[in-house]
Amino acid sequence: MYSLIVNFLTKQLESIALQPSLGHFEFSGPAPIPFGICDGEIKVKIVLADDHPMFTAGVRNYLNHVPDCRVVASVTSSDALVRCLESTPCDLVITEFAMPMVRVSDGLHLLSYIRRHHPQTWLVVLTMNAFPVVLYQIVNSGANGLLHKSDEIPELGKTIRHLGNGSPYMGPSFKALLRNGIDGQAKSHIPSPRETEVLRLYAAGNSLRDIARRMNKSVKTVSLQKASAMKKLGLSNDIELGRYCAAVSGDTVQSPGCGDWFLPGPETSDYRN
Repeated sequence: MYSLIVNFLTKQLESIALQPSLGHFEFSGPAPIPFGICDGEIKVKIVLADDHPMFTAGVRNYLNHVPDCRVVASVTSSDALVRCLESTPCDLVITEFAMPMVRVSDGLHLLSYIRRHHPQTWLVVLTMNAFPVVLYQIVNSGANGLLHKSDEIPELGKTIRHLGNGSPYMGPSFKALLRNGIDGQAKSHIPSPRETEVLRLYAAGNSLRDIARRMNKSVKTVSLQKASAMKKLGLSNDIELGRYCAAVSGDTVQSPGCGDWFLPGPETSDYRN
């Protein structure tokens, strides 16, 4: 059953405009101004965000040896990232998709918030999550780069070079996943922003009546939006909805059979300069 759901969701990605030879994808909105790459002079100020400090330390060490790059801050939660960007100017944010959070509801909300409030900042997402619809929504939430954590670390340098030239970049793991999964036999069915919000609130434990009151809609309207969103995502019951929302929020709870939502590969407080 789960393999059928995953296959259906994978087909939804055909609308992503990939250039297979370069790993590019179509950015959903106006791109930030390219930052200049000049040998011998630091031009790219980077903020790192990941809730695994040892992983962050390795990425920081690599980036500090990339010409023209310097990590100016690193944080370990979505809330800390939001605060950091309010006080620390940077050209590029490299962030895990789903981290501990209070001010934002999930990883998609975080990406949309950064794009809205810091439109001139380039945004690269590192994640182990390969749930197809989530990848599509990451791209459409304003990410300029998308890398799987199992990609070789020099992919970060390649990503920065592409961004410096004004081109978004997708790493080889996700590029291969999308190329293999897109068969051109189905149109993508992605929930509307309003439907997505209904799912978020419902998965957070709100009743349909509570959601209707919060959104100033009738219970019938909210119920129809929930049903429509679940149909588009190929989810047939609330258990499957919970697993989808877990993939968005970063929860690690899964049931047997869901492993093919994640690419194979080794598992891999604030820190400031």
